[in-house]
Amino acid sequence: MTEQPSEISNLAWQAVTTKDRHYDGKFVYAAVTTGIYCRPSCPARIPRRRNTLTFVTADEAETQGFVACLRCHPNSLTPAEECIKAALDYIEAHLDQTMTLATLSQVTGYSPNHLQETFKRIVGLSPKAFSDVRRIARFQQYLRIGQSISKACYEVGYGSSRALYEKTKTGLGMTPAVYRRGGKGIHISYAMIDSALDGVLVAGTKLGACAVLLGQDEGVLLHMLREEFPGALFKREKSPAKWKAAVLSCQSEDPLLSKLPVKLRGRVFQARVWNSLQRGTLVLQKDNAPDTLSGKGITVV
Repeated sequence: MTEQPSEISNLAWQAVTTKDRHYDGKFVYAAVTTGIYCRPSCPARIPRRRNTLTFVTADEAETQGFVACLRCHPNSLTPAEECIKAALDYIEAHLDQTMTLATLSQVTGYSPNHLQETFKRIVGLSPKAFSDVRRIARFQQYLRIGQSISKACYEVGYGSSRALYEKTKTGLGMTPAVYRRGGKGIHISYAMIDSALDGVLVAGTKLGACAVLLGQDEGVLLHMLREEFPGALFKREKSPAKWKAAVLSCQSEDPLLSKLPVKLRGRVFQARVWNSLQRGTLVLQKDNAPDTLSGKGITVV
């Protein structure tokens, strides 16, 4: 059954008058004087409140005879959102190549500076930071299927072993050689942290984060972790403050991200958490002696 239009509430009106992008996708508003409906963040002139109606979805507004605004594209992605989606897809498909703003500028049609600002505003990371995290994740994938470190290094575009070790020093939480051996002999602590988007299992060593997994079932995530690190010793932590802060700082997302395919949306969230953990210097104290539980696990894919 189609929802009937309603007079705009105080909260919705505040979102419209402040052009708050965080309310995009939660409702649309229509001006009865023009017959046009918009996103809350629309840059167009705001109608008088008494002439404004709200709808939960764009389809409901159109059912009532209103047409979509050509400036804010309330029923589709805006040009800026299309640009960022294209950039994300391009990065994922070209992790073996050096990624530059000039290249992404050609792909998206945005100037390098405009692209950098828009990408960071919507994704929450710079294109380089996102690419770095995804490149490490791809490197892990290659090691997991048995490729040599040198071949995996080449496959993800690291120009030399020195560049590889500089990038993965904290990104793996261990050396590539130890990672390839399934974390044999290392101590890994992990914690389950709830966020607005999903449950997050964070795992790390004294060198840094080694896994960020999404899902609600802790048992399943722990099994994945053990599958990845068959030679490691594990200890469950009670949500260390730095880990929790890193996860919670990433749970607020731009409305565009909710429109992305679930897998890509998850990768963006994982990349943001991983980056936040690295910037927060995720380090475990030596006196955190792990339980004698050996097992296996999986990292970001």
